[in-house]
Amino acid sequence: MIEQSSTVRDTRTLPVVTALVERGLLAPDHRGEAVDVVDLVLASQSLGASPLRRRVAELAGYVGGAFVLSAAVIFLASQWMSLTSGQRVGLLAGIAVVLAGAAAALVTTAVGGAASLRSGHDPVRRRLAGALLTGAAGSAAAAVGVLVDATVNRSDPSAAVVAFTSLAVLSFLGYVVAPTVLGQVAVAIGITSAVPLLFDEFGDVPALAVGLLILGLGVLWLLATEHGLWREVASARVIGCGLVLIGAHVPVFSDSDLRWTGYLGLALVAVAAFAVYVVRPAWPYLAAGVVAVTLVVPEALLDWADNALGPAGVMLATGITLLAASLVGFRLRRNVEAPAQQA
Repeated sequence: MIEQSSTVRDTRTLPVVTALVERGLLAPDHRGEAVDVVDLVLASQSLGASPLRRRVAELAGYVGGAFVLSAAVIFLASQWMSLTSGQRVGLLAGIAVVLAGAAAALVTTAVGGAASLRSGHDPVRRRLAGALLTGAAGSAAAAVGVLVDATVNRSDPSAAVVAFTSLAVLSFLGYVVAPTVLGQVAVAIGITSAVPLLFDEFGDVPALAVGLLILGLGVLWLLATEHGLWREVASARVIGCGLVLIGAHVPVFSDSDLRWTGYLGLALVAVAAFAVYVVRPAWPYLAAGVVAVTLVVPEALLDWADNALGPAGVMLATGITLLAASLVGFRLRRNVEAPAQQA
């Protein structure tokens, strides 16, 4: 007989594997691997057999996590000023521990553990665990920020930089355990919030430097997406394209003579986005190209004409540019889809 592994949850697994071994269909030295495989398959079939019950359980988990966070927010909002720094840190850390503990219970009770969640065998449990871990990351990051603020005791953005950096790091760790779109968004929020605050630490930093850094982060995000770092590819592409557009657009808002670098950056982003779309036809790249063109033309005209065009002229230029960019996008999409239809 085969001894039941501690990771086996389905009572049908061992009889199936035993029958395969006894009939010579499975080598005895592969029993352990067969137990894991059969158990995962039976578990996935069980998940599909009762979708309503699992959806209700998922909803209950979301509601429970929301109640925990809501109660904490209400209490902290009403008692924040009367609490000491230690009490604030303790409460925020306690919330993080509760949410992380609930997520850990979900992960450890899943068939196959965290590896099963990442592989997509239990999407309901993965989404719920990811939401709880993201909430835990936010609470823990806030606790770290409050602790740093009480420690440094000076009015600068150090605490905020540490808090948002912690949010990005902890959210990414939670994403590794249970990948979700919410985890991706939390990582992006942490990064994009920490970068400007970090530059404030060094005084007056040119907008061009800030824009280049955000643009570089967006490019790295997209490269990581295309190399399989993010499980949810579509949302990762949207976030990466958004970072690239923001980074290229930042110099436009500067008061210096370097605004033209923002226009040049947006134009280059448009060309690059259209080129990437031809090679890898995904709609976020096409949308990024259209948005970049729609931004750069009217803004550049308004700047170079020294506001002489007026609101009507700017609206006309924007409308014409948007139509032209859309036509280019449709043409590219037709050229990309034509070979696939012929094949």
